[in-house]
Amino acid sequence: MAERAGGGPPPRLAPLLRWARRHIPLAPLTTWGIGGPAEYLVTPRSVAEAADLLAAARDEGWPVYFLGRGSNVLIADAGLPGITVHLTRFCQEIHWRDDQVTVGAGVFLPRLAAVLAQQGWTGYEFLIGIPGTVGAAVRLNAGTGPGQEMADRVVSVTVLTDDLEVRTLPAAAVAFGYRSSLLLQQPRWLVLAATLRLAERAAPAALQAAQRDIIQKRRARFPAEKLTCGSVFKNPPGGPPAGWLIEQCGCKGWAVGDAQVSHKHANFIINRGQATAEHMQTLIKAIQAKVWQEQGVALEREVICLPEDVQGQT
Repeated sequence: MAERAGGGPPPRLAPLLRWARRHIPLAPLTTWGIGGPAEYLVTPRSVAEAADLLAAARDEGWPVYFLGRGSNVLIADAGLPGITVHLTRFCQEIHWRDDQVTVGAGVFLPRLAAVLAQQGWTGYEFLIGIPGTVGAAVRLNAGTGPGQEMADRVVSVTVLTDDLEVRTLPAAAVAFGYRSSLLLQQPRWLVLAATLRLAERAAPAALQAAQRDIIQKRRARFPAEKLTCGSVFKNPPGGPPAGWLIEQCGCKGWAVGDAQVSHKHANFIINRGQATAEHMQTLIKAIQAKVWQEQGVALEREVICLPEDVQGQT
């Protein structure tokens, strides 16, 4: 990673990072409340600004990480080197066109669900309880079950590639799978927007009532504690859910430091206040080992660990 003698960024990056914040703790920007500092934290104001930054970072060999609402990520205690691009104020537009809507990658999913309900479009109620952005949801193919995933609604996705080309990919080219997509294999591609299919209408009042019901059911089923990341593990294909497997192995309540498996839902791990990334990773590996030993199932993480999961790809 090229730097000047004084330890700052190289000349091409320096003016682009003039307004960046340095050594900012990332823990408050994640739902787990865990994570060391970003070397540089940047909030781009436009696609052009983001493109200039990504071009300079690529040419200088600097790592880049994208962070939305931080709901499915575990950031290392040492933090993230290079540039962290914070996207919560980025790409917030919503554009309607006949039976489609194009939504900026930074739009909060519960906000999108509420807007669609107000407009009388059904089929998106499930998004009300997912605390992430459209960009992250498309990248991970977020959802709540069969027929209720982003893959079931996406017409196309617009991205800024690492070659700084704005490309619109049809849904088939995104290669959606269970909690996966082509975009997970391209960590330097920045999702700009997703165009979604609008198929059926319903009374706004009925849709809003359905969303309230979903929220109540989620509150009854999932931990009430705020410091969680959602599901930690993917459900194994063709088998029992990860939470059931973990519960059968007696892992509810297991703890390492302040990281603890929820007593309410075993696929949730809670930060009781002072948990570190090391605590979380130790507990995750212990659960995987126990489930493999007793159930013969290799649990795969759904949560993304940074920087390790994108090392060599940045």
